[in-house]
Order: sequence, then C-alpha cells, then structure tokens
Amino acid sequence: MGMFQVCMTSSTNMSSEGLNAQPQRDVYPLSKVTKAVSQMLDDRAGGKRFWVRAEISHFQIKGKYAYLDLVEEQDGQRLAFLKGTIWAGQLQAIRKALGKEFDEVLKPGREIVFSAQMAFNAVWGFSLNIQEIDLDALLGEMERRRKATLESLQKEGCIGRNARESLAPVPQRLILIGSKGTAGFTDFLAHLEGNEFGYAHDVGIIDAQVQGVKAAKALVAALLQAGRAALKTPVDAVVLLRGGGAKLDLDAFNDLSLCRTIAAMEVPVIVGVGHETDQTLVDVVAHTACKTPTAVASFIVDRTARFESEVGIEAQRIAAESQAQLAENRSHLGQYAILIKERPLTMVRTERGSLHSGANGVVRRTLALLSEQRTLIGGVRAGLSAVASGISDAQKRQIEHIGSQLRTEVQRQLKQHEERVGSVKGTLALLGPGPTLKRGFSVTRKEGHAVSDARDLAEGDVIVTEFAQGSVSSVVKTITPPKD
Repeated sequence: MGMFQVCMTSSTNMSSEGLNAQPQRDVYPLSKVTKAVSQMLDDRAGGKRFWVRAEISHFQIKGKYAYLDLVEEQDGQRLAFLKGTIWAGQLQAIRKALGKEFDEVLKPGREIVFSAQMAFNAVWGFSLNIQEIDLDALLGEMERRRKATLESLQKEGCIGRNARESLAPVPQRLILIGSKGTAGFTDFLAHLEGNEFGYAHDVGIIDAQVQGVKAAKALVAALLQAGRAALKTPVDAVVLLRGGGAKLDLDAFNDLSLCRTIAAMEVPVIVGVGHETDQTLVDVVAHTACKTPTAVASFIVDRTARFESEVGIEAQRIAAESQAQLAENRSHLGQYAILIKERPLTMVRTERGSLHSGANGVVRRTLALLSEQRTLIGGVRAGLSAVASGISDAQKRQIEHIGSQLRTEVQRQLKQHEERVGSVKGTLALLGPGPTLKRGFSVTRKEGHAVSDARDLAEGDVIVTEFAQGSVSSVVKTITPPKD
C-alpha cells in the first residue's frame, strides 16, 4: 500500500539510564499503531467501495451477520488472504437479491465478485465489509466456462459418442445414479414403479452427491462404478438424475471431466437434470436427455409400451397372413382331393375299356377263324359227297374213317382255340391294373397318361402315383436318367 507517515506521542515510561545507554528511539503503544492505521485507511479509502474477485474458503452465519475467509490461489499456491464480513442490513439485501441462488453462491469453493469497503478494527484487524454480490458476473463466468467446455467436447468428438450405443427396446435393467431422498430421485422411482402398464424393472441404485463443489467428482466416481457393474452383469441403461434448482446448483453438470466420462460409457446414459427450461452439457453428451427425472421414467415406460404395441401389430399381421395361407392351401387341397378321387376312376374306366376291346378282338378273330374252318369243312364234305357216289364201298369206308378223323381233329382244334381264348381272357384279367397294383406295383401318370420313361418328366411336374389302395400326388424335384 506504499509508505506512510504518522505523528504519535512517544511513551514517557523510559528511564534516563535507558536513554543514556541506547540510541534514542520512539516506542508506541499498539493502540496508537492501530489508530494510526485506521486513520490512514480513512484518509486513503474514505469509505469508498471497490469491486473484488475472490474465492470463498470458509463461510459462516452467526446470528444476523456472515463471516467469510477470502483467498486467491494460483496453481495450488495461495497468493492472498483476507477476512470478510456481511453486516445485518447488507446480508438481508444480498439474500433478497440472490434469491434461490443465495446458498449456492455463498459457499466454500465458489468464486464471487463483490463490492466492499475496507475496514480496520483495533481488536479484529483488517477486513472487507461486503456490500453487494454481482450474480451476473458469476453467471457470466459460468457461461464462459460452459462454452469453453462445449468447445473441448466438440474437438474431442465426445458429442454423439454415447448416443451410438444401442438402447434396448425394453430397458428393464437400470442403474440409477442420484441423491437418495431428493424429490427428483423419489419422483422417478414412484413413476417408474407405479406405471399404468404394470411393467417391472430391475433398478440398482448408486447414491451420489449431486450438488456442491464435490458433486462433479462424486458423479464421475458413480459412473465409473456403474461401468464396472455393467461388465459383470447385463445393464440396459444408466440413469443420471438431479431435480430442479438454481442455475448455479446445476453448474456441476457442466463439468468437463463428468461429460467426458458420460461420453466414454459403453452403456447408454439417460439423464434428467433440472426443470423444463434447464439445459446442461450432460444433456449434450448423453445418449438421451429428458427435461426432468419424471420425464426419464415416462421415456422408459413409453419405450416399452411402444415395443409391446409394435409386437402386437406384428402378431396380428402374422395371424392374418397365416389365415390367408391356410385358406389358400385349403382350396388347393380341395382341388387335389377332387383330382385324386376322380382321376383313378377315369383311369380304371379307360383301362377296362381297353381290356374289353382287346378281349372282343380276340373273340371276333377266333369266331372268324372257326367260320373259315366250317366253310372249308363244308366244301370238303360237298366234294366228298360228289366223289362218294363214284367210289367203292371200301373207299367210302376209308372216306368215312377220314371224315371221322377230321371231325375229331376239328373238335380238337376248336377245343384248343377255346382254351386259348380262355387263357387270353385269364391273362388279360391278370395283366389288368387291379391285380398288378395288388402285387405291389404302382402306376405313375402325368396329365392322365402313364409314364414309363423318366426322361418324359421335367422338374416341377405334378405326377399322380396310383396304388392298390389310394394314390398320391407329387412334385418332381430330381430326375435320374437311365444308365446306358
């Protein structure tokens, strides 16, 4: 503060011997010194106000007054220290001016900008009488730090990193980080557990400080603990909560280290910090940011309800498609049933007609042959009769013997032909489709025609195989050609 001079009366309590033994000097009572210092401050400062920036290292309210320890530090070294006081009138005015920010501003660790007057007391020493605290300066400094932190997060690629983590469509296993007993913490659990759909959730709780100078450090430790837990057991999301409060109350959620930790989490982090109008940097780096703790609970419940609705819609679509497929297949089966029922009858009728035609042909040919033979025999008889009139008795007897032999031979031939016809009929009966099928054989047809060569078929053809009892319809998948 510079050199100064004071004029004080020296003490007379000195002996002449002392004066003779030592060089003459002035010795002042301490009260004289304090009075001189007080007079000097009055002369120089004159009760004027000036603005100071300092950090509060200690704060205490006693009765109507407040007492502060003010410091300035740099790189961990203390550069200055002074006492501060707020008298009753000023304390009341400051409380009114700060409103809900009062407790957050006047607390250890907070840097404040204030106007003050120098004061010196002979007993209590030098101090600053605080008159006014500049809240705008505090908020401006907080906003400046917030912008600097946001720029750092953008450069480091932290924004959007946690949002790339996959959030389960039904978040059920949750880790909740917050301060137990606070309104936001209680509201979240009440809304989550009392949801109208009756969804159940498995919630692990990590109690952490969410306000004050140590809040950011405590929240980082809680997030790291949650990350370690997620490595041991599946976790769908980490929920970070803090109810509403003053703007300075939420400053911890703009902390760079806290934001970096959230961005690096390998589990989706859902945050609900403050009121509707509040936004902190944790909102920017988190996977999902909700306005309030209750809004976080609504988000989780609504996400599950939306998934359930989508599953229901998909189930209805599958059911409708299944019904359509069943109806279509039922129609095809009906057509195949008609085909299986009618085609064998048609084939049997066709084969029966073919057999009858063959048998009739054999009979006609046999009758024609017999007629031919009768005509021939008649001619022979006529010739024999004509010849017989001119032959002898011996020749007649010989002719009659030959005639007898011819009759015998003709009867034998007729009998043989009749036996052949019977044999043909029996063979035709045995070779018919019915007996053949009963012996274990089957008939394969394509479009009503029997198939005897696999090369007549193509992949995808529909064939009908007839057995002794029933038939089947098949689709050709592979064809094996005959070996040469």
